[in-house]
Amino acid sequence: MKQQRLNQDLDELRAELDRLPAEAAGRARLLALLARIEAQIDDADRAEPRESLVHGLEEAVTDFEVEHPRAATVLRRLVQTLSAMGI
Repeated sequence: MKQQRLNQDLDELRAELDRLPAEAAGRARLLALLARIEAQIDDADRAEPRESLVHGLEEAVTDFEVEHPRAATVLRRLVQTLSAMGI
């Protein structure tokens, strides 16, 4: 169930990225966060420490709340889902 929620959240984040113009402020940062999340999921043994990933996601939520509120909402859910999974 948690894996399914995670996949849904990641799909929704990708959809939000697709809606943003290529030159939109923060788009590159969202892409980098998505890559970090996927790396953490794909290889938890070699990936970055959980605290670093969660901190980056929480910062992004704060940064994107005004300009990209839908992306911020998805990121907030991702933090909750990853925490529930122990990632």
